[in-house]
Amino acid sequence: MLRDLINLKKLRDAALYLLFCAAAVFLQDSVIGPIRLFGVSMMFVPAAAVAVGYFAGGVWGAAFGLVLGFLSDISFGYVALFVALFPLLGFFAGVLSRWYVNAGLFAYLCTCLAAFAITAAVQVLFAALGSGLTASMLVTALIQTLWSLPMAAVLYYPARAIGRPGA
Repeated sequence: MLRDLINLKKLRDAALYLLFCAAAVFLQDSVIGPIRLFGVSMMFVPAAAVAVGYFAGGVWGAAFGLVLGFLSDISFGYVALFVALFPLLGFFAGVLSRWYVNAGLFAYLCTCLAAFAITAAVQVLFAALGSGLTASMLVTALIQTLWSLPMAAVLYYPARAIGRPGA
């Protein structure tokens, strides 16, 4: 009777997306994070939240965005910045893919570009509250946004494979 209540496909997908999120944060923090362009690191974890939202729906995007937010805040030393931001990105990516755009690579990359720009803008806003807004902050945000985009394309295919097996 209890076995009838458990959806094994959703459990498998949840475990795979959890592994996907942990791998994305590990790559961001340890492997690809130290690679810098003009002194700026990639910040591609928002692309993982967008990918889960795109292929699993807005609710799953928000839930795994929360997981990514917790892991990112612990990793990067912020206090609840990404916990508040990544669930919103995952949820709205799921809404976009369900109702407004297709789940193709180009639309996904455009959504990731918007997510990267929002993440960089929020980071700049938090930094500007403490020391004032400077032109170098805006240049850094622009470089970070564009530098993170290639890694978003890499995250697209594993997320699509989990969300749409055989596609």
